[in-house]
Amino acid sequence: MDFDLSSMPASLESRLQNLLTSSNFFEVPMVNDLITSPDEYEYDITVVAGNSIHTIHVSDTSMPESLRPLVEELTELTETTR
Repeated sequence: MDFDLSSMPASLESRLQNLLTSSNFFEVPMVNDLITSPDEYEYDITVVAGNSIHTIHVSDTSMPESLRPLVEELTELTETTR
């Protein structure tokens, strides 16, 4: 699912922007050979900010703790917009 921050309410845009910053999203490395358990969720997240594009591929157990609030927020947004 795609989200455009500029089309969101200001409070939600600000919250997501803060979560991107606090998670150090752009410093999380892309892992191509992610090993996961059968019951584990995997997340592919791509952020386009100006001329910067960064994609991460993480799982419930491989993601840095700093990334968890962002993933939870995006998961909730995905569930509410379906």
